[in-house]
Order: sequence, then C-alpha cells, then structure tokens
Amino acid sequence: MTVYAGPIFSRLLPLAIAGSAVLVGALAGYEPRMALGLAVGLVFVAITLTSLTAGVCVFAILTFIDEVVPSGGLPLTRLLGMLLILSWLAAITVGEGRGRKLFESNGVLFLILLFVLWVTLSALWAADSGEAIGAATRYAPNALLFLVVYAAVRNRSQAMWVIGALLIGALIAAAYGVVVPVEGDSSGRLSGAFGNANETATALAVGVALAAGLAVALRGHPALQLAATIGVPLCMLALFLTVSRGGIVALVAILVAGVFIAGPRRGTVLGAAALGALMAIVYFGAFAGEQEREHLFQSDGGTGRTDIWKVGWRMVEANPVVGVGAGNFQSSSVHYLLEPGAIERADFIVDDPKVAHNTYLGVLAELGVVGLALFLAIVGAAIASLWRAAQTFGASGDREMDLLSRAVLIALIGFLTAAFFGSREVSNQLWLLLALGPAMLGLARAQLGRFDEEASLRRQAER
Repeated sequence: MTVYAGPIFSRLLPLAIAGSAVLVGALAGYEPRMALGLAVGLVFVAITLTSLTAGVCVFAILTFIDEVVPSGGLPLTRLLGMLLILSWLAAITVGEGRGRKLFESNGVLFLILLFVLWVTLSALWAADSGEAIGAATRYAPNALLFLVVYAAVRNRSQAMWVIGALLIGALIAAAYGVVVPVEGDSSGRLSGAFGNANETATALAVGVALAAGLAVALRGHPALQLAATIGVPLCMLALFLTVSRGGIVALVAILVAGVFIAGPRRGTVLGAAALGALMAIVYFGAFAGEQEREHLFQSDGGTGRTDIWKVGWRMVEANPVVGVGAGNFQSSSVHYLLEPGAIERADFIVDDPKVAHNTYLGVLAELGVVGLALFLAIVGAAIASLWRAAQTFGASGDREMDLLSRAVLIALIGFLTAAFFGSREVSNQLWLLLALGPAMLGLARAQLGRFDEEASLRRQAER
C-alpha cells in the first residue's frame, strides 16, 4: 500500500533522509542507545509509509522482543505504536485508505472511545492521578490498533502476513530465551525475550493456534505451509519449557475450543488435541526435571498470586463502581492489607507491590464495574466479529479464510484464558488479536459482496 507519490515527495525524501542521518549521527556521539532507538524508529516509519501492512507486521514482531531492543528510555512498542498511528493517519488522508469505511458499523469504535475516556476520567478519583494518566497513554495506542489493523488488512494475503508476523514474533521470543537465558535464574524455565516465563507461555499458546490456522490457509504455498506446520510442535515444546501453569491452562483451552470451533476440520483438531496431550505427558513424564514437575503440579498459592487476588478483591468491595483509578492497583494495594483474612506474602503488597496478576480482577479493581463492562464488551465484539467472519468466508466458499478466522478466534480464547493468571490488559498482543476481529469481518464482507456480484453476473450470462 503506497502512501505517498509524486514530485513533491520525490524532492522531500532525499532531504528527509539526509536530515535524519545527520540527526542520528549527532545523537550517537552523545547517547548511543537513544540514537539506536531513533534509527529503529526512522526505519520503521520508512517501512510503514511504504506499506501500512508491512508496518503492522514489523510492529507485531517487535512487540515480542520489546524488552531486548534499545529504545533510548521510551518503551519500544509505545514509540513504534505512536509512529504506526501517525503513518495510518497519513494513509487515510493521502493514500489509498482515504474514503474507506472503518467498520460496517461504529459500535466497536464507540465502545473503544468510551473505554479510553473512562480510563482517562479515572484520574479524577485516583489517589495517584499521574499513574491514571500514564495508564491512559498505554491504553489509547492499543485501542487505536483497531483502526490501524482495519486499514492494513484489506485482502487475504495481508491477513495472512499479519497473523504470520504474530507467530514469528512468538517463536523469536522463545528462541531468544534459549540463546540468552535470564541472568540469575536457576529455575531452568524458558523466560524468552519477555523475561517472564508466563508471558512467553501465553504467546506460545497463541502461536499453536495461529500456526495450525496458517498451515491450512497457506495451501498454495508449500514451503510456507510446511514452516507453519512445523511451528505447531515447536510452539508446544517451547511452551512446555516455560513450565507455566497459566500457559498450560491456555493450551488446554485452545485444544478444547478448537474441537468445538474448528467446524469441518473438527476431526483433525480432535486428533491434534490428543497428540498434544500425549506430547505433554511424554515431556513432563520422561524429560522434565523434578523441579519443573514440582512447580507445575504442586500448589503454592500461585507463588503469592492468591494473596494479591485477595487484596484486589478488597479493593473491588470498597470501590465497586468506579475502582481505585487506572494504574493505581500497585500503589493502592497497601491500604487494603490490614483487614481480616490471612496474607502469607505481604511483601508483594508492601515491599515490592505487584500488579493484579489477573487481567479481569485488575480492570475491575482499577476501573470498577463500568470499566470492566466496557472492556468485556470490546472483547465480546471482537469474538463475535471473528465468528461472523468465519461464517461469512464460508458463505463465499473461501474455506481457508474460514478456518483461519476460526484459528484467530481460538488463539484469542487461549490468550483470554491465560489473562486470568496475569495482567495482560495493556498487552500489545491482546489488542492486536482483538483488532483482527473487525478487520477479518470487514474483509469477509467485502469478499462475499464480490462473490455475490460474480454469481449475479454468471446468472445473467446464462440467461
């Protein structure tokens, strides 16, 4: 998708490149890491202005390795997210995206705007208004991904590239964890580029579903189809190496959901689910160490997670409607510690305050019933969009895209399951999966329209 063209752009481009090179060179002598971050940003802008779809793919991959790429202080994904949004604005203003309907209806967009507005308004009653505003600046770019992804995914190939980028990102994150283990971590668990075994496990569980979907959808590309097929056992094996209980539960949810959602491939998915269960039994029974098995099967209060949940629920009981304010869970939790009910890991509340370790409880505690209702409404709209997309692709006879839509839906279900064990409400991967819902539905409806038009022309020709 070329955004700019013409003599003005041709004259300005060399000047922009030269100016950027001078700026990066000057900054490199003062702060090399900041210069490297700026260089990455400039390359990303060049890619995105050339192709918004390519920009989304690069962004999707880099969200998995955000922690290991220098960005000069500002988190890489926040920087690239802002640049991606600016490029999208340029695309819809000047390029081919101009005049396209963003959604078939404005319902999802309205929910997103309401949610971001509620997050921002929570600064009015939050104990730390700065944290609430900071949370709003994290939510807003993720919410705008709905608009960016919708504009970037305009045909089936672009949909496959974006979904493939999510899979590649998950595999790169896991591979980084194998090559560069976390310093001081003697547990033997695969933490990946996230530096967190549970987040890596969530990404890999999602990768299982996406790899399976791409293995079907890439039927016309044997090499890519083989790569996607190999990705399924690779993601599963890497997930086992994380020894993440939340990741294993997410994988189970994906396998179970796959049996019910896979449609005409239900038998194949059932066989794959059985094979996945066998792989887990063999790995943890024959190859995993005693420490890994103990971590997986012995209950220890979720390593302090249940204590955090207990305190979080106290917040909900005290502030059920509006919550304590976005981003205020950690700073407010200490005020709810000295109440009836035993707390074994008070250090997670006082000395080193933790996030909620449950997406839904975290949103409920920070934003109240109103905020959680809006968040769940966005999630529900994305799920419904993916389901309708699958049905619409099926009606137009596109079996591959039908199954790929179901695969994204299954991946989203797995992510939402893992979100019960971690704070993922501002996760880029979550919002990318959610944004694919309206994008896939828009693509399916456009394809069905062309299918109906071609069928009508054929009927007229036969008369």
